[in-house]
Amino acid sequence: TARIDLKHLDKYVAGDKALRDEILTIFEEQTDLWIRMLDPHGDDAAWKDAAHALKGAARGVGAWDIGEICANAENLVGDSRDLTARLDIVNELKATVAETIDEVRRLRAL
Repeated sequence: TARIDLKHLDKYVAGDKALRDEILTIFEEQTDLWIRMLDPHGDDAAWKDAAHALKGAARGVGAWDIGEICANAENLVGDSRDLTARLDIVNELKATVAETIDEVRRLRAL
């Protein structure tokens, strides 16, 4: 299963491989940053901000699975805050991001 929706991404790059690769490189850097900031033990505001930022970056490039996981993560605040659920979602996110970044690197190598 493709982790990046190339049809969605092509709406922004119109077939320009160099631009696509640049956007994917920025996405890779952003995922690394936001994953590190998604601290299950952190306060609600920091957790929600990191999840929201990563969700936006993911949806921008068509990484729908990451976007969906982040949307679920955004809800783990306030009365719904659950450390075990946060730890689980970070693990799921890391695995999905790793697969997605592998795909990003394959696309850039083409």
